[in-house]
Amino acid sequence: MNLSELDWQVTILPLPKGFSRGVALGFCGGHAVGRAEIPRGNRVIGCWWPDGKADSLTLKGREVVRVGHARGDVIPGHWSDKKGSMHAVAWTLRAGRLVGAELEDAAYERTWAVSAGGGAVVGVGSPAATSGQRRPNVGLLWRDGAVTPIAADREVSMFATDGTRLAGSVMGRATLWAAAAATPVDLTPTGLAMSEVQALDGDLQIGIAWKGFCPRAAIWRGSAASFADITPQQFEAASAYDGAGGYQVGFVRTKDNTAGGTPGSDNRAVIWHGSSDEWFDLNALLPAKKYNASIAWAIEFRDDAVHVCGAASRYEVSNPGTAYESHPVPVQHPVVWTAKMSAR
Repeated sequence: MNLSELDWQVTILPLPKGFSRGVALGFCGGHAVGRAEIPRGNRVIGCWWPDGKADSLTLKGREVVRVGHARGDVIPGHWSDKKGSMHAVAWTLRAGRLVGAELEDAAYERTWAVSAGGGAVVGVGSPAATSGQRRPNVGLLWRDGAVTPIAADREVSMFATDGTRLAGSVMGRATLWAAAAATPVDLTPTGLAMSEVQALDGDLQIGIAWKGFCPRAAIWRGSAASFADITPQQFEAASAYDGAGGYQVGFVRTKDNTAGGTPGSDNRAVIWHGSSDEWFDLNALLPAKKYNASIAWAIEFRDDAVHVCGAASRYEVSNPGTAYESHPVPVQHPVVWTAKMSAR
């Protein structure tokens, strides 16, 4: 299937009243899920877009609620307050209505849910400090009202599950678990010190491996030796955040940093089909007068169509070519790209 030959449609999603920025991070029940922001007031809320209309995500008695990577019928996230408390939550779509619940566990001072899949939720917990010393973050798996710690003796970032397998990173190294109790598999490529798995898709693991400090879009098939860099040749930096049906989504960037040494904002959302040679520039589909950059965060197949969501943005260049060069981003809106794929 030639991705460039598909009939792509682009939808810029509306924001809740009073909000000026936003991003779509996943899908729940076929609807985009993400966040809306008021930059000057430093206010962020979780929201979703049933039938394309913005609706905030709430949890009784909690003021600040944020979301992670929604999949299927589950939205993971967390609530927080001004005192620094943070606790994992999840919403489940039932009969067209979202039902939210806290994922409490007294063993952890702070918890946050990152991703969902196969009826499970994964995230991270910070254990209570002992004798004033910080203990490493623990990967957590929530299923059927119970929580299971993963790799409790080392610093863990948990990013993905398909209901059986889990993936993320341990001490900054891409890691895969065949099951919660299984021995972890280190996927870190030879010569690349840092990496992480962001998503699972059948036998594929999708994520990022850093070449020095430069991110490269990566896929694996269960071992470090299977690592493949899918960053197209003409781009220095790229990241892959999600995958489905053998396709991956994320962004590419011509240069990783600006002349001033800060990360560039000239990202271009792309979709790959498993290699650095087979990819399509989703950014090129955006209205050029309003947007010149984008990131794709999630992908799903539904009703014989592929749906990709993320953020469409406009960046500007300040002090180009100097040690003070920066890329401010005054515009960022949630976006969904859709194309029919009946012949897939």
